[in-house]
Amino acid sequence: MCTSLTLTSHAEHHFLARTMDFGFQLDGRPVVIPRNYEWKSQQGIQKTKYGFAGTGRNLEEYFLAEGVNEKGFAVAELYFPNEAKYNTTTQKEKVNLAPHEFIMWLLGQIGSISELRERITEINLVEEAIPMLGFIPPLHFIVTDKTGETVVLESDSGEMVVKSNPVGVMTNSPDLSWHLKNLNNYLNIQPTNFPAKKIDEYVIQPFGQGSGTFGLPGGYTSPERFARATFLRALTDTGETIEEGVNAIFKILNNVTIPKGVDIKDDGSSDYTQYRAALDVTELTYYFNPYESPEVFKLTLDETLLAKKEPTEFAYAATFKTTDLNTKNT
Repeated sequence: MCTSLTLTSHAEHHFLARTMDFGFQLDGRPVVIPRNYEWKSQQGIQKTKYGFAGTGRNLEEYFLAEGVNEKGFAVAELYFPNEAKYNTTTQKEKVNLAPHEFIMWLLGQIGSISELRERITEINLVEEAIPMLGFIPPLHFIVTDKTGETVVLESDSGEMVVKSNPVGVMTNSPDLSWHLKNLNNYLNIQPTNFPAKKIDEYVIQPFGQGSGTFGLPGGYTSPERFARATFLRALTDTGETIEEGVNAIFKILNNVTIPKGVDIKDDGSSDYTQYRAALDVTELTYYFNPYESPEVFKLTLDETLLAKKEPTEFAYAATFKTTDLNTKNT
């Protein structure tokens, strides 16, 4: 599962946000991978040029699902079942990576979408499983940078292709072009009410406010989440300040966040939103909201973290806090 989107505030502040929806418990933590850090891929040693922040887990090596680097380049990976295709052999002239390793290379090496377009042919994604989990994750990627442009990386033909994303939203299968075409089914969706209409002498009118959103899909399938997130992203007031932009992002994510227990997989596990994240590519700040708490944790890339020799993990205490208004003076 998972839903991701980019957003730009009225003050031209750019963000990438996502829900992490998964049945297997990921147990990820916010982490900063420093620049010049050597990490071991399944095909050899790689080294980061840039440092970056995201949520990850150390399984003999770090695995991240999203991140923003020190150049303001941000990526999120999402499931792409029945669509993703990878090569079966390595290529000597290219950087050979397993699909789940690609995001580490992107964040550690690429500083902008323009550079990404120039260097994407350096990569060969090979069918290699995650060692401790034993499966090959089918993935595609949503990318943005300090310009606010949004692109998607998909490998439905075996080679990774950069695709422009005009609506700034990505969910899961089918591919991006299918989702864009599917939006034609929702031409009737609008933020204003429909006017009353007359059938012969009988007048029909909306039951109340919100009639323009009638037909907006409300389920958790990938096409439904894509259409819903696209509508909300296009019309939500993003505000002027950083705080207003972050607040707008989480209000949108609320509409695609999956509660635990409402979406059960065939194996009996619950596919739910384990965390939400918002990546500020302008201020290089990572916002993290775990399922267990409404609290949002903030982590900003700084020189101290970027210059360390080893990654820095951050623990958090996910507690549900409320303020008792009865104890407050009016």
